[in-house]
Amino acid sequence: MEKFKRTVKRRITISSGMALLALVLGAYSIYSIITADISTATHSDGFVAGFQFGLIVSILVLSVIDIIKLSLTIKDETKLKLLYNKEHDERMKAIRSKAGMPLIAVTSVLLIIAAIIAGYINITVFYTLIIAVATQLSVSAVVKLYCMKTM
Repeated sequence: MEKFKRTVKRRITISSGMALLALVLGAYSIYSIITADISTATHSDGFVAGFQFGLIVSILVLSVIDIIKLSLTIKDETKLKLLYNKEHDERMKAIRSKAGMPLIAVTSVLLIIAAIIAGYINITVFYTLIIAVATQLSVSAVVKLYCMKTM
C-alpha cells in the first residue's frame, strides 16, 4: 500500500503543476485581455480569448478538486484501499485499455494546453487543435461505452 501511496502523492504533484500552469496562463490571459486593442479586435478574437480563459479556469478547478480529493484519500486508509481497488478492477482495466484510456487522457490534456498557447499565436491552429481534442475524446467515449455494454 505504501507504493500506491507514493503513486497518489505523485498524482498530487502533477495536479499541483497543472494548477500552477493554469494560474500562470490565466494571469497572462487576463493581462492580454486588459491590454488588447479593442478597436482592431474581431469577433473571432473575442471567442478565442473567452474559450481560452474558460479552458484555463476549468483546468484550474479540476486540478484543485483532484488535489483535495487525493489529499483526503491519503489521510484515510479505508479511502486509500477503496481507490486502490477501484483502479485495479480487472474489468475496468480491460475497458480502459480498449478505449486507449491512459494515452488518450495524456494526449488530450497536452493538446488542450497546446491549443491554449497556440490561440495567442494563430487562431486557425487553435481551432484545429480543439476540434482534434473533441474528436479524440468523442471516439474514446464511444469505444468505452461500447465496451462497457459488451463486456
